[in-house]
Amino acid sequence: MSKRIVVLLAVLMLAVVGANADTLHGYCVSPASPCIDNGTITPTTNNPPYFAFSFSGNAKKHGSGDFLLVGLVPDNRNTGFSLTLDGTNTTTTSVAASLANPVEWNSGFLSALLSSPTFPHNSHPLSAYLPSTQGVDPGANGYFAYVFDFGAFNYAKKADPEFSVGSGAVPQGTVFFATLVDSGKLTVDTPNSASIMETGSPVPEPGTLVMLGSGILGLAGVLRRKINL
Repeated sequence: MSKRIVVLLAVLMLAVVGANADTLHGYCVSPASPCIDNGTITPTTNNPPYFAFSFSGNAKKHGSGDFLLVGLVPDNRNTGFSLTLDGTNTTTTSVAASLANPVEWNSGFLSALLSSPTFPHNSHPLSAYLPSTQGVDPGANGYFAYVFDFGAFNYAKKADPEFSVGSGAVPQGTVFFATLVDSGKLTVDTPNSASIMETGSPVPEPGTLVMLGSGILGLAGVLRRKINL
C-alpha cells in the first residue's frame, strides 16, 4: 500500500471519528427567545438567560458523569461578580459560581489554566471566544473562569439539563459551556461554537428594582417639600 493511500485512509478515519464524537451543545429554552449557532459561538440577547445543553453521541457509553458548567466572565466585569444558577433536571438544583483559578485567562488555552476538570492539552483557545465577547464588550481583554458543579447526570435517563439565574447578574459578554466529568477527567465537552454567550445587558434583580424605586420616590418627596416651601 502506498504512503499516499495510507495518509488518505488516516484522514478519512479522523473525519469519521470527528463526525461521531460525543459533544454537548448549548441552546436557549422558554421563556427565552431562540438563540442560533452562528458558526463561531451561540449568542443570546436574553439577560437573564435561559439555556440548556443537549447531548450528541452514544449516550449509553459516554452520556453520564458529573455535570459541570464553566462560566467565562470578562475580566473588566469580574469585580463584585456573584452568580447563582438554578438547574432543572439536575441533581443539584442551585449552584453558586466557584472561581476556578484566581489567575486571569488572557492568552493561550483554557486547558492550561484549569486543574479541574482536566481538559485535553491545548483545548479551548482564547481566540475562539474573546473576539465574540469584544463585539459586545470592547473593554474585555480576557476572562476569569468559574465552575458550577450540578452533580451526577445521565443523558440516557434524564431530559436535557436547563439553567436559569437564581441570584446575581450575568455580565454582558459572559460565555457558558458544559462538560461531563468522570473521576476528575473530562469525558464529554462542548465545542467552541456550541457555547452560549450573553450579548444582552443584565436586567436588575427584583430587589434592586425595589430599592431603585424607593430611592426615586424618596427623592420626589424631598423635591416636593422644597417646592412647597
